[in-house]
Amino acid sequence: MRWLFLLPWGLFLLGLAPLALAEPLGQVERGLGLLLAALLLAAAGSLFSRFPVAFSVQFFLVLGLGLLAFQLALESALAFAGSGGSGYTALGGVLGALALAIAFFLGTGKEAPLLPALEGVGTREDLLRLAGALEGLAFRRPLVLVYLSTSAPPERLQAELRRGDLAFRLVGGYLLVLQGSRPEDAAGLVRRLRERFPLSAYAVERWQGGSLESVLARLEAEALLQS
Repeated sequence: MRWLFLLPWGLFLLGLAPLALAEPLGQVERGLGLLLAALLLAAAGSLFSRFPVAFSVQFFLVLGLGLLAFQLALESALAFAGSGGSGYTALGGVLGALALAIAFFLGTGKEAPLLPALEGVGTREDLLRLAGALEGLAFRRPLVLVYLSTSAPPERLQAELRRGDLAFRLVGGYLLVLQGSRPEDAAGLVRRLRERFPLSAYAVERWQGGSLESVLARLEAEALLQS
């Protein structure tokens, strides 16, 4: 929603409310440091309002960062005013951390959004870069992995995939990550690919979490036994 980008700024200004009732006579340098940190958190929260994820995930991300901005802004205002600590600062931090935890669980749950598509076929470096995101997603929602031992051109292979599926070029072939698919869908894809490309071996696994390197080693070993 368009108003969401205003939420962290509203919480930031709320944290500065004590300055309306007090003179800045306290620790000015500490207050400025905390104010800058709060400002950056509010700006980051505002930017996350445009993050391409489900609205529920987006909302809790923005809320969490906004509450952390509120905490630092309130600490900044109290430092400027020379006042003691407030329980509201701890409350803001706790609620902010809780909101971010909720965003994580919503974003990696069974209804988690698909990982964004790559620009064409990715490399092994791209696969390793996405390993953490893939492992977290597979833990909450199983993914179907297909290892193909083929020399097919990346462009032609990419054209056979559905929207949302990911492909990575490895030393001996390709790894396909089928998001939201079943093993039966993978079997149909393999039959179609065998009709179009020289396919010396393949392996399929329904991945339900664990190390990406381990499951990739299993797939490569299975394909090697076939060839």
